[in-house]
Amino acid sequence: MRTIKDVAHELGLSVSTVSRALNDKPDIKKETREKVLEAMKRLNYSPNANARSLIQKKSNMIGLMLSDITDPFFSEVALGVEDVFSKVGYQIIYGNTFLDLDKEKQFLSNLLERKIDGLIMKPGKLDAELMSLVERLEVPVVLLRKLDENEKHLNISTIDVDHYMAAYKAVEYLINIGHQNIGFIGMSKDVNEEEERLNGFSDCLRDHSLEHSVDNVVISGTGIKHGGTGIQRLMEKKPKITAVFAANDLLAIGALEWLAKNNYRVPEEVSVIGFEDLEISSLHWINLTTVKLPRKKIGTQSAEMLMHMLSSENFEKKEVELDTQLIIRKSSGNKQINS
Repeated sequence: MRTIKDVAHELGLSVSTVSRALNDKPDIKKETREKVLEAMKRLNYSPNANARSLIQKKSNMIGLMLSDITDPFFSEVALGVEDVFSKVGYQIIYGNTFLDLDKEKQFLSNLLERKIDGLIMKPGKLDAELMSLVERLEVPVVLLRKLDENEKHLNISTIDVDHYMAAYKAVEYLINIGHQNIGFIGMSKDVNEEEERLNGFSDCLRDHSLEHSVDNVVISGTGIKHGGTGIQRLMEKKPKITAVFAANDLLAIGALEWLAKNNYRVPEEVSVIGFEDLEISSLHWINLTTVKLPRKKIGTQSAEMLMHMLSSENFEKKEVELDTQLIIRKSSGNKQINS
C-alpha cells in the first residue's frame, strides 16, 4: 500500500511539504500542489477524505451564513437546506452572524481556508470588502434576498419574495375593512427587507389618500419584547390608531401581549397583522393574521438551486421569487364605529 512517504520520495520533497500541499496550506506554491496531485494519481495514493477531496476539487462542505439561527424563520430555512444536502452527503458549516458585518467577514474569511463547494447566505449590506470575500471564494453562491443596485454585478443567484407587494396587500386589507389610522412597527434598518416592507406600507397609505407621517412608524427591533415597546411608543404618538402592521410575527405577538396587558380588545379596538406566519402564530390564544412566507421552501429551493449550480460547468445566475399569502385569523377585524 502506498504511503505519503512514497509520494514525497517520488517528487524529491519532504513528507512535511507533501502533507502541507494535501492540506492546501497557503505557503505551498500552486505548481508544487499540482505536482503532488499528479504523483498521487500515478501512485494511486489516497490516504483520507481530505486528499480525495483535493483531487476531486470538492470538499463536500457547504457554507450557510444566517443572521440568527435561533430565529424561528431562519431555523426552518436551515432545516430546508439540510434536508437537501444531507441526502447527498454534504456537511453544512454554519455562520451565525447577527447582522454584524465583522462577524460576516470573519465567517467568509474562515470559509476561504476551508475550501467549501458552495455558499448560501443572508447577510446585511454587502460592502466592498464583503463582496470581495464572496468573489474570492470562487464558488456558486445563493443569496436569500434580492440584490441591491450596487450588488447587481455579482454573479450570485437569489431567492426571495416580493416583500413590498406583500406588505402593500396586507395594509390594503386593513383599509378595505375600514381602518384609516394604521401604524407600522419595524425591525432594524440593517435588515434589507425592512425597507421594502415599510415602503409597501407607506405607498399603500398614500395611494388611498390616508395620513402617513413619522408618527405612524416606529423602528423597534426583531423580537417579542421589541413588539411590546414598539406598540407602546406607537400608541403614545398616535393614540387613535386602530390597526398595526408589524414587520414580523414576533413583533406582532409582542404587540398583542402589550395590548392585552393594557386592556385593549383585539380586534375590536386594535387589529394586528404580522409577517412570516411562524408556527406559534396559529396557536388559538394568538390567532395572528399574517403574511405567510414559504420558509422551508426558501431553504429547500435555495439548496436545490445550489446543487444544480454545483453539477453544471456553466450556469447563469437566477433570480427566483416565491409567492406569499395573506392568512386572515382573529387578530384583525372590521373597524368598529365607536373606535
